[in-house]
Amino acid sequence: MMITIHVLQVPAELPEAYWKHFLSHVSEERRGQASRFVHLADAYRSVLGEVLTRVKLSKSTGLNPEELSFTRNKYGKPSLTPYPNVQFNVSHSGDWIALISGGDVDLGVDVEKIAPIDMKIAERFFSLTESKFLAAEPAEMQLETFYRLWTLKESYIKTVGMGLSMPLDSFSMIRNADGDWHSSEAASYPFLSLRLDHGHMLAACSAGEDLPAQPDFITIEELYQALL
Repeated sequence: MMITIHVLQVPAELPEAYWKHFLSHVSEERRGQASRFVHLADAYRSVLGEVLTRVKLSKSTGLNPEELSFTRNKYGKPSLTPYPNVQFNVSHSGDWIALISGGDVDLGVDVEKIAPIDMKIAERFFSLTESKFLAAEPAEMQLETFYRLWTLKESYIKTVGMGLSMPLDSFSMIRNADGDWHSSEAASYPFLSLRLDHGHMLAACSAGEDLPAQPDFITIEELYQALL
């Protein structure tokens, strides 16, 4: 099965019938978590991220979406029980949820909402190579480059499955002459970096297998229909 990346734009408001239906297809733990969020947008991202994962992985296992069960390793990376060889990873931020799945190797995906930041943060978390590269970028490109570096690094850490136990400055992301990104510390790992829209950046990583050039967009209506 080829690797795919599915992305879902989170609506500002869901019809009540849709929300109840989505809640009925996630774990009890997820429903409890959603009820504790102060902001509805956070609850939407949490629940819809699990729903998207269940819908897409059900096709890999032959099980119904609500029959799937998940566990996490000691670093927090999720896996499917009892199908540890079904590869996937999920991320959400701002208006978007992203799911990468398929293939036979470890996968990672990260999506981040682009917001103004103090560029000095790069000196704390990026390698010296990356910090120099970022500082040399034109001022109007630095914010975009920061988020490209950040999401690429997060996608690699999530692929390796070690979470924040792997320091962000322990490896470097480098852009080649063709505009593609790679890491000398993970030379066999393909990477993908793109904007989902004006305000969100996505990156994906695979432990060796080719990545798609673009994600597949799924709508709330399609997600809802998949559960009927």
